[in-house]
Amino acid sequence: MHELEHYVMSIIFHYRYAGLFIMLMGGMIGIPVPDEFLMTFSGFQTILGRMNFAKTLLVAAFGSFMGMNLSYWIGRRLGIPFLEKVGPFLHFNEKKIKSAEHWFQRFGDRLIVIGYFFPGFRHFTAYFSGMSKLHYGRYALLAATGAFLWALTFITLGRILGAHWEKITFILHRYLVRGGIVLALIVFLIYLYSIKRGKASLED
Repeated sequence: MHELEHYVMSIIFHYRYAGLFIMLMGGMIGIPVPDEFLMTFSGFQTILGRMNFAKTLLVAAFGSFMGMNLSYWIGRRLGIPFLEKVGPFLHFNEKKIKSAEHWFQRFGDRLIVIGYFFPGFRHFTAYFSGMSKLHYGRYALLAATGAFLWALTFITLGRILGAHWEKITFILHRYLVRGGIVLALIVFLIYLYSIKRGKASLED
């Protein structure tokens, strides 16, 4: 087990709900927190009677939701102009950024819920939802739904796995990271295809 995981376990052990809320909110902003590990361990604590299942679920879901909201508003305040400033370093020109913004406004909101389950991808959907000025009411509903389902999945998993929670979580995390990379690649290819099809329609 890495030092970070030991630190996370120590915080949950000593501060329980407050530690869970703060760390999940920070993790959604982009602070390197092993979110799935954190929630599965919290689920395991409910078996030991140190934490209540319903309260743990609500705190985890609310902490995740608040973090996703902060990310949304940071993205919205910084906006596309910020992305245009750093774009040249990421090989993004103004035309590509506008195309990405348009594409995300049309299709990206569908990724908000599923994006929770893939490390790194959830941060992209939160920040870019704000940058592309996705309607906040729709975003909040999807973010809240995703936060609840994500928390329910991993806290329940920790409760079901019992003493085996740690080993299974590390294996699962490895596959989720790979899945996130594949999902990002698929989204990127669909994005490129939509741009190419848009160019073809303009030429016609």
